[in-house]
Amino acid sequence: MKTIALFNPNSGSVSADGGERLRAALETAGIRGAEIIQTDGDDFVGQLKSVAAQAPDLFVVWGGDGTLKGALETVGQATPNLLLLPGGTMNLLTKSIHGEKAWDQIVKDVIASPKRMMLPAGKANDELFFCALLAGAPAHFADARESLRRGDLMKAATEAKFAIDTLNNLQLDARYGDGYGAEAGRLPRTSIVGAVVGSLTQEGKGMEVAALASPTTGGALNVVWTSFFADWRSAPGMTVVPAMSMEIENCDGGDIPVIVDGEHIEAGSKVHVTFVEDAAQCLTAA
Repeated sequence: MKTIALFNPNSGSVSADGGERLRAALETAGIRGAEIIQTDGDDFVGQLKSVAAQAPDLFVVWGGDGTLKGALETVGQATPNLLLLPGGTMNLLTKSIHGEKAWDQIVKDVIASPKRMMLPAGKANDELFFCALLAGAPAHFADARESLRRGDLMKAATEAKFAIDTLNNLQLDARYGDGYGAEAGRLPRTSIVGAVVGSLTQEGKGMEVAALASPTTGGALNVVWTSFFADWRSAPGMTVVPAMSMEIENCDGGDIPVIVDGEHIEAGSKVHVTFVEDAAQCLTAA
């Protein structure tokens, strides 16, 4: 059985010796001879395409939500046998798949008793996301958060200032469709618009779209730091509705800052968001 295991040492909780630790965990679970590779920071997409071309019987990925998203989009088209391991800060996707288990316990459990599961996703223009989309000021606040995490305080301060300017000046108009229980198909005009899918929704399925009216800096930071994972629904001014689609438009016609599963995308002045019921497959423990 051909096994390729990829780790991202730049993810929030993957150490520099991640390759050795990953190999040891696989061998403990009975997988020997795996090809262990580190993410290519210069050409990650090309690296994933190369893995996909090899059509591995098992592809193990240890990293944050953005790393896992890339694997699902690219290698997931070649093999459904993807084992996704939590290595980021929030680990929203892997929590929805494996619960709160540690990454090495997940390896042990899934190798011992694997089963395939289908994952839903949202699609922002041509980009899939398996957890959350954030449009507007939160995309810049997320940059500041990552700089702060890396200890670059000056860069974090500059990015935070830019984010606050975006918060106060950007106006996004968002319309949604095919939901239920909503009186209108328009969200409040704001600088913070988002969408969550699957287990992050209140019903644990489908897609929810949200907007924070008259957002404050504190409110924006709460959305970014929790990544729609805590009690954000109860925040003052938050509107949340189920929907199968959403259109986001910059009222001034400029580009909209957007992050999907923690990764920036080029979105332009309009973003078309749709829900995809069966977007990709991965492995979990039976």
